[in-house]
Amino acid sequence: MSSPLRNQVKGRKKDSIEQFIGAPQLFLDNSLSQLRYMILIEGLSIPPGYDQCPYRSYIWSILCKVPVYTTSQYLKLIHQVPNKLTHEIYQKIKNDTFRTLMHDQTFHLKVEEDSLIRILSAIAISTNNKVGYVQGLNVLLAPIAYTCHKSEPHAFSILHNLITTQIPLYVTPNLDGVHTGLNLVDIALKIIDPVLSDYLDSKFLKAEIYAFPSVLTLCACTPPLSSVLKLWDFLLAYGTHMNILFVVAQLIMNRSILLNSPQPMKVLRNFPLLEDTEIIKLSLSFIPELPKSLYGLIVRHGFDPNVPNELKLFQLENK
Repeated sequence: MSSPLRNQVKGRKKDSIEQFIGAPQLFLDNSLSQLRYMILIEGLSIPPGYDQCPYRSYIWSILCKVPVYTTSQYLKLIHQVPNKLTHEIYQKIKNDTFRTLMHDQTFHLKVEEDSLIRILSAIAISTNNKVGYVQGLNVLLAPIAYTCHKSEPHAFSILHNLITTQIPLYVTPNLDGVHTGLNLVDIALKIIDPVLSDYLDSKFLKAEIYAFPSVLTLCACTPPLSSVLKLWDFLLAYGTHMNILFVVAQLIMNRSILLNSPQPMKVLRNFPLLEDTEIIKLSLSFIPELPKSLYGLIVRHGFDPNVPNELKLFQLENK
């Protein structure tokens, strides 16, 4: 678990996590468990003079077990884009990239639209990848592109891993995993807060209506970006499935406002600003409240096509 950071931190003191990932590790699984725990307890720090954690991209690569993708490999892929990428898919990418975190000046100071286009084009033609391009992929890329703004190949490799290994069902033509995730939000909310669930039901508000962007983008659509990055530290450490509980946590955190609103959709049209620490704490507290079988479905819903049928069975058995 060594990293290129050893030669990049002259002039500032390494914190404990940075020291840990820069040291040789004998037992990978044990080291990953320790790293996850350090992220949960300590979090990634921002040194004086920096606007984000300078080694976050390495942490994300380690957590995802992403192999090094060299610049030459990436350039070779980019050179294939004009011949392999259809005009239709290219236009879909172009229609979305300019809107990516449109109002976040911090993001656009570091990430150029051309960079997003290149990475998404490379994803669309990459070997053994049937994804092409689907709505929302640009927003999924945003936190990665920002974190890896100094290296497009690095950003490409992390996004490729995310959508082909962790949440491949989120990027099918029909976004199957996303719709399953939205169903899971409704079911989990019903168990955790039946009063709020019933109230939203009375307003005909299912997660499909208000939580689609949050599930699809792993909360990357909701500002501030600094909180998105901290939530993603946790998601990549403990599983992207936890985003389902992140969405439920945001509902619970705003339950009083929602319950007192005659039109709660006005509140949910744009989710309130992310409060990363509270969201993580709440989402962890939900796990013991959920049936183990349901939590298992939450864990698998992003990559296991059997989950929808199992979820129907769970609902029948728990009517």
